[in-house]
Amino acid sequence: MGKEKTVSGAFLRIGVVQEAIGVKSRKWWAGFIIVVGGSLILISSMIGFAVNSYSGVGVQVVVITITMGLAVLLGSTSKHTAPFERFQNSRFMRALPILFFGLSALALTPVILDPLTGFDLYAVLLGGGAVIGIILTLLYEGYPLLKHRGTPGIITMAGFLIVFAIVYMTIISTWIVPYDPSDIDVGPLLKPPQPGFPLGTTSLGQDLLSRTIAGGGIMLQVAALSVLVCFSIGVPVSLAASFRGGKVEKVTGIVMDSIFAFPGLVLAIAIAAMLGPGVTNMALAIAVVYIPSYYRVVRSQVLTIKELPYVEAAVIMGARDRDIIFRYILPNLLPSAVVVMSINFADAVLTAAGLTFIGLGLSVDVPDWGWDLTFGSHQFVTGAWWVITFPGVMIVILALGFTLAGEGLNELLTPKLEE
Repeated sequence: MGKEKTVSGAFLRIGVVQEAIGVKSRKWWAGFIIVVGGSLILISSMIGFAVNSYSGVGVQVVVITITMGLAVLLGSTSKHTAPFERFQNSRFMRALPILFFGLSALALTPVILDPLTGFDLYAVLLGGGAVIGIILTLLYEGYPLLKHRGTPGIITMAGFLIVFAIVYMTIISTWIVPYDPSDIDVGPLLKPPQPGFPLGTTSLGQDLLSRTIAGGGIMLQVAALSVLVCFSIGVPVSLAASFRGGKVEKVTGIVMDSIFAFPGLVLAIAIAAMLGPGVTNMALAIAVVYIPSYYRVVRSQVLTIKELPYVEAAVIMGARDRDIIFRYILPNLLPSAVVVMSINFADAVLTAAGLTFIGLGLSVDVPDWGWDLTFGSHQFVTGAWWVITFPGVMIVILALGFTLAGEGLNELLTPKLEE
């Protein structure tokens, strides 16, 4: 078997084994312990939460999502190996999804029979399984690339793993939390971490562990929606204005500079106050603030690419503006736009937390890290440090994950930075 038939993963090598495990370097063993240990801690934590969950099916949800993730990993890796090509096209592989979902339905029949929870449960299983599959694929297929990518690759993978781990926890949170995050008086009022309440309780007697696990949902929705709006508006408008030039570019530049002149959080507060509470309104308020960041990056890229020889040659040969934009300019500026988008996620998370902190978020009965920071700030002066600490740490970790992913992508997609 030649080298082209060899498939490498994080710690597995299919093909000719060139090194014995006993001679692996200390760095390899350190990576093995960190990745395997971290994965076991994550899985055991999810199962531990699920055992005591109030939903009654937390264990099944965790096991099925992990199984679906393993199936995604198997499908991603086996397509690269010659021995599995025939197996993939076999009847068994075609029938495997039907068999899997059949077994899943059988294991969860009591809940699926309830029309109020069945659809939500299947959405959680599909979403959680897909995210676990992404995590496992990153660990398996991404790890060998780090020796070629170096530090930027490590930073990028670390950021993506942090983000996807929090996304997975948020997706299945409803089914694994020990108490309903919105219920009050489930425990003693404002008590520090203790047996039965590992992270303590709030002033309303709510379980802080349950609110911490489920509190990222609103923040992730606001961040994703705002960045999607920023990207879908900022890139086309900036590209069209910069390519056209003239008065269109001047007017667009004046508008973007005017928006950029205001402090981001202050402008977002003003817009959110006018629009009112709600996920969509918060996302729109944040999107308006960060559209100018796309304009500056895209404009500089367009002005540079327009002067390149191959673009000038296309113009001389009579290529249409549409072809020049979509064939030559857009593919070259997309990497920079993706980097801006990943960094905007971190900014959107922090801005969303700020809006909720000053009371422009959703209602108080919705579990949200921003609300916990708001109410925790009132009890912090009395010594109740746990109410504000754990939600704040989760916000910092989520923003850190997006920041690491954005900075790593910036170095990976811009090789000149390494020079």
